Amino acid sequence: MLKNRVKLVYGIGGLGKNMMFAMSTIMSIYLTDYVGVSPMFVGGLVLVVRAWDAINDLIMGNIVDNTKSKWGKFRPWILTGAILNAITLLFLYYKPDLPVNSMSMLIYITVFYTLWGMTYTLLDIPFWALIPALSKDQKERENLSVIARIFSNIGLFIIASPYVIIVKYLGGGESDAQKLSGFFLLACIVAGVFIVTQLLIVIFVRENKHETKNKITLKKTVEILLKNDQLQVIVVAVVVFNLVLYISSGMVHYFFKYDVGDENLVTPFVASGGISMVIASIVYPNLSRFLNRKRMFQLSIILPILGCLGLFIVSFFLKNSFISLVATSSLVFFGIGLSMITLTILLSNVVEYGEWKFGERTEGVVFSVQTFIVKLSSAISSGLIGIGLSVIGYKKDAVLGATTLVGMRIMMFLLPIIGLMFALIIFNKHFKLDENTYENIVSDLEKRSERAGDLL
Repeated sequence: MLKNRVKLVYGIGGLGKNMMFAMSTIMSIYLTDYVGVSPMFVGGLVLVVRAWDAINDLIMGNIVDNTKSKWGKFRPWILTGAILNAITLLFLYYKPDLPVNSMSMLIYITVFYTLWGMTYTLLDIPFWALIPALSKDQKERENLSVIARIFSNIGLFIIASPYVIIVKYLGGGESDAQKLSGFFLLACIVAGVFIVTQLLIVIFVRENKHETKNKITLKKTVEILLKNDQLQVIVVAVVVFNLVLYISSGMVHYFFKYDVGDENLVTPFVASGGISMVIASIVYPNLSRFLNRKRMFQLSIILPILGCLGLFIVSFFLKNSFISLVATSSLVFFGIGLSMITLTILLSNVVEYGEWKFGERTEGVVFSVQTFIVKLSSAISSGLIGIGLSVIGYKKDAVLGATTLVGMRIMMFLLPIIGLMFALIIFNKHFKLDENTYENIVSDLEKRSERAGDLL
């Protein structure tokens, strides 16, 4: 049994980590609407850098699995990554005295955005890989995943939701210079909280040691990924799931600013979504009594489909009814909340599946897939948003025509429905690792371990 202190500290670590991640989610808006960088450049930058980050995640997963230290495999990287990532964030939100869209400014942004992604990878993979290293019990993993996701969602939304208000308050006014100052001060606060929360994990959370029998080469890592059929199913389904919903969430600021006509509604709208995700995390253990993991993930896809369909209709007839927007979007956010926990549990179980099938225990590689999914989806979605906005005729602070506004609604609501239906079909057809199968795998692994012990 894991101690409650360990669960709490792990959750607090998730809060700080996602406060940091939230700063990356508002980066595109910061660069385009506050610094004034071209949306096309930002879209291309995010697409390329996060695509590299996605590949880099798999390399980092391999490094983690081959790490041997007195602190274990994970904590050294959490500490190193936290310090470097915090420093990089400050450079990223500091606006140097360079002409906007000049070559020197674009190089500055590119360098530090790339470094931010790479240093975040150093700690993100070992953070989530701790779950299967702390316990093999499904209920323990579920409880730890729920706690981590509750805190992580809170960390994400206490920044992503009220950032407009916070930036104005910290900057001391409405001018562009004051808002830029507010962004930098917010980055300083988040960096400080982030380092403290990760230090708590390093000090108080210690994994059960599972020694890697042989060095896992990068070639072996690729072989594991190509052979692990259940991991592949999760990757395909969740990449598509995340991709379309990232496009939708990335359009929220533009939707309220230009279509609804009140960007101040972004904060309460995102806050309501955060509440829905937290509620989903809280009720997850009760829902899991009636639905197995496969049914839970199916539900987490169906709810956003219904929510996006409702939002598309509301955007034409009731877009000025904030209550209608919140009510329909709650289905989307609730489904996302369920999917986050389910994905963490499914990946944890894939660790034993891979050990059982291939003889290698690779927490780092498996959970590098989780961050790979997030970054690849984010990369493609951010790139598509930037390109899509240019195609439909978006111009900063301009009065947008009806065609452009309808284009925004299609990007935000209809495209996600198509992608979500595809993800549901893939998952239904190919996912086989249910609870009974997992328990049989764990039992067989224990018998193998006992037989190996008898031979020594």
